[in-house]
Amino acid sequence: MARSPNLRWLRGVDGDESGGLLKPLLFVIAAGAIVAASYFIWKNVQVEDEVVTLPDFASIKDIKERKKAFFDFLMPFVVEANEEIVEQRQEILKLKEIFEKKSKLSSRRTERVRDLAIEYGFEDVGSVTSQVFLDLLSRLDAVPPSIALSQAALESAWGTSRFAQEGNNLYGMRCYTPGCGIIPRERRAGETYEVAKYASPRDSFSAYLKNLNTNMAYVSMRGIRRALRRQEIPLTGYDLAEGLERYSEEGYDYVRKLQILISSNELGKYDEDQWKSLKQLN
Repeated sequence: MARSPNLRWLRGVDGDESGGLLKPLLFVIAAGAIVAASYFIWKNVQVEDEVVTLPDFASIKDIKERKKAFFDFLMPFVVEANEEIVEQRQEILKLKEIFEKKSKLSSRRTERVRDLAIEYGFEDVGSVTSQVFLDLLSRLDAVPPSIALSQAALESAWGTSRFAQEGNNLYGMRCYTPGCGIIPRERRAGETYEVAKYASPRDSFSAYLKNLNTNMAYVSMRGIRRALRRQEIPLTGYDLAEGLERYSEEGYDYVRKLQILISSNELGKYDEDQWKSLKQLN
């Protein structure tokens, strides 16, 4: 099915926390196929429990090679994080099925639903209802690789920015407790935010993904994702970028920068592999 040609009408539509039938597609990432087809693991990446260090991308003088190294470095994080979300999504879909059959859940299962709801930014849900599952599934979903790669490239200057090198911050994430991060040199008088510091680039990516899936500023992005799901249209970073106007003070100019970056670097190929895996296993 062809991609919807214009999703700008969905920006600002709160299709995320409202009701509606969400077809339970399982967003499964075939990590092995993606690895074999599209990237090699950068020498400093260790995706298990060991500390991952950020390479010195500035030392790679060839621009094409630097970009390739940057994408290869990030892709394991994308695959790993999306796989974790898929597992949680499958769990919620299973609990939703049980609830629809029995109109209730055991106390243990109810507690699990509540825990996930809190983890994904909702207040204590109290009684579990069908709406709780729909709301949770709106947030508990994977992010197309192209949007994660393009935002990292734009926000961290391809991994060479001060915040990336000193704080492992690849996405310009802010924090608001004194001493929580790095004070920007260009911060205006009266502002108190800092740019967050992370123990590793992986931690930066995890925080970014949770931010996209929980922050009310990105309701539009999640609404676009839900709309594409319902129509069984492939999820792409190019489309989801339409809902990220509030990620930057640049507004829609920021959206266009992301879309140009995705197109010029042919990042859509990562999304295509992901969607093929989904369709094959559906």
